[in-house]
Amino acid sequence: MKHPISLRASYEEGSPQDWLNSRDDVLAVFEFGRSPLQSSDPRHVPVALQQLGEPARLEIWRSEGPIKTGSWDCLRFAQGELLTMGHIALDLRTTGDMRECSRQAYDILQSYLRQSPHRWPLKIWNYIPGINKGEGDEELYRQFCLGRAEAVSIDPGASPPMPAATGIGTPVDEPALQLYFLAGSLPGLDVENPRQVSAWRYPRRYGPKSPLFSRATIMRLNGSSQFLLSGTASIVGHQTHHENQAANQLSESLRNVRSLLDEGHRLMGDARAQLDADGVLKVYVRRAEDLDAVRRTLEAEVPAEVPRLYLQGDICRGNLLTEIDGIVNCRPTGS
Repeated sequence: MKHPISLRASYEEGSPQDWLNSRDDVLAVFEFGRSPLQSSDPRHVPVALQQLGEPARLEIWRSEGPIKTGSWDCLRFAQGELLTMGHIALDLRTTGDMRECSRQAYDILQSYLRQSPHRWPLKIWNYIPGINKGEGDEELYRQFCLGRAEAVSIDPGASPPMPAATGIGTPVDEPALQLYFLAGSLPGLDVENPRQVSAWRYPRRYGPKSPLFSRATIMRLNGSSQFLLSGTASIVGHQTHHENQAANQLSESLRNVRSLLDEGHRLMGDARAQLDADGVLKVYVRRAEDLDAVRRTLEAEVPAEVPRLYLQGDICRGNLLTEIDGIVNCRPTGS
C-alpha cells in the first residue's frame, strides 16, 4: 500500500496571497527577495535571498490539514495534523548583536517546541545577514554558532545534538536574523556522511563553538519517509575542496548528497531516497556570474525532472561558492 507523503514541497508561480487564499492544506509559502520582517501571514515566509534565473517562483509546502496558525513570543507558526512550520525574524537593530539574536532565536524555538504537539525539530533553516563579515572569531557565522550553542547547551558526545540544518548568508544590510523550521509528531532519524567529519566535531580552527546540526534527517510519518538534506557543500573530511571553482564545488556537493542518500538507505534498509519529480533541490550561489556554470553542472548530474531553484546567498565559509539542500522522497526498495 502506498502512503501519501507528509510534506508536499513544490516550486510554483503566482502571488503569495493567491496561494494562501486558494487552498486549505497550505502549510507555508516562501517568497524570495524580501525581508522576513515583511511577513503578512503566519504561513507567509519572505526570505531575503534573490532568486537567480526565471521565472520567479514561490516555494509551497502543503500538508494534511486543517491548518491552524498562531504566534508564540516572536515565533509565528502554521500547524497541520502531523507537521508544524514555524519562523522567527529578530531585528538586529533592536534585539542585540548576532550572538545574542542567535541565542534568543533558539531559546524561543525550544520554548515553543516544549509545548507543541509537534515537539521534534526535523530541519532548521538559518538565514544570517553578512554571514562572513568580521575577522577570526568575530566573524558573524562564528558568533551565530556561539549564540546557538549557548541556547542549546548540549554536549554532543557521539550523537548529533540537532537535526538537519541550512545556514546561508543574506545581504549585509538585511536587518533581520531569520530562522524557520519543520517539526513533527515523531522524531526523525539523523544521518551523518561517511565522507565528512560531523559538524559538531570540527576542529577549533573553524570557531570557538562547532556548528550543531546533522548532515540530514529522515522524516518518517504517516507510513512514508522523506529525506531532509542539510546545506551540503564541497567539504571532504572537514576541509574545503576546489577553492574558487564553482562548478567543481557543486559536483563535490552532489557526491556528498549521493553519499548521504546511500547512508540513509543503509540505516533504513527497506527504503531508498531518490532524486525525482516529487522532491525539490535548492542551490545557493555566492556570485551571480557563476550561475551558468553551476546550472550546467546540475543539469548534467541530476535528472531534469527534479525541481530546482537557484538563490544568491553567501556560504558559511568564505572559500565556498555554492551549496545545495533539498527535500527528497524515499521509496520502498524494489519499487
